[in-house]
Amino acid sequence: MTIARDLMKPAIWLSLFLVGFGVHTGAFGASYPNRPITLVVPFPPGGPAGLVADIVAPGLGARLEQKVIIENRSGADGIVGSEFVAKAPPDGYALLLTTNSHVIHPGTYASLPYDTEKAFAPVSLLVASQSVLVVNPSLPIESVEELIAYGKSHSGGLTYASGGLGGPTQMAFELFRLTAGIKVEQIAYDGGAAALLAVANGEAQVMMAPILAAMPMVQDGRLRALAVSGRHAAPAMPELPTISETLPGFSAVSWFGILAPAGTPVAVITRLNTELDRIVHEPQIEKRFADIGGEAVGGPPSTLASLIHDEIARWRRVAKEAGIHIE
Repeated sequence: MTIARDLMKPAIWLSLFLVGFGVHTGAFGASYPNRPITLVVPFPPGGPAGLVADIVAPGLGARLEQKVIIENRSGADGIVGSEFVAKAPPDGYALLLTTNSHVIHPGTYASLPYDTEKAFAPVSLLVASQSVLVVNPSLPIESVEELIAYGKSHSGGLTYASGGLGGPTQMAFELFRLTAGIKVEQIAYDGGAAALLAVANGEAQVMMAPILAAMPMVQDGRLRALAVSGRHAAPAMPELPTISETLPGFSAVSWFGILAPAGTPVAVITRLNTELDRIVHEPQIEKRFADIGGEAVGGPPSTLASLIHDEIARWRRVAKEAGIHIE
């Protein structure tokens, strides 16, 4: 079992991709692309999205025989860059490298400057990665079962660290908390690195953290890892069980994909998807993804369309139940 199998949906979603996401099926000139393509990363340089862009952009440029320019347009947790692409001409020359924050925002923000589903045409799911549930080693907790039992017997006594209100680390832990039926108070920090450090230092007690970020502290004993967040073992930490072994059906996976503006011709989407799917499954690219804690996914545009549709509903439900709201 792989992350790809976790995220894949039947091809029935192809009709949703073609119609619901505003993709034009008319013919497009065979000359595409005839000028450089801009790949917008809606976050500051150096983060996970930037790393993924750095991995795929050179190969995409080589296959298309055009330069792919990575452009960081950060702000408002990815909303600024996403709006830029949503309002760009639908011609395939402005693309968005998006993350699962994209599907969290509809549930956490009171309003957005675009419709998360209708303003974009899915191109390709690229890579996904699991998180790891970690605790401060001073806690008498060695497993997910023990964490849940501890949370129920110390109601309100546990604290979890997050990288910010409404971010993926908070949402993943809130999903765990709600599924487990325990009360844990959030302490929000300015970014995931600060949150991890807080758990290691004992300021907070538990966190759902990206595997790559948590691994060094787990290896040196500053954090104790309990389980991973997907439905299968994580290659980066194969010795760990999954949370779903204790809470059946649980899954909280981070992912990265590429979107185009709604209305982009289907010929362009198809060309981009074909090349990207080949790129992510090249052995050297799969290894580079593994080096940052990821697993290649790929697949047709309908895979990403299905994922976006399902995840918006899921995270909207979590945000409502957890009372997470950003003005």
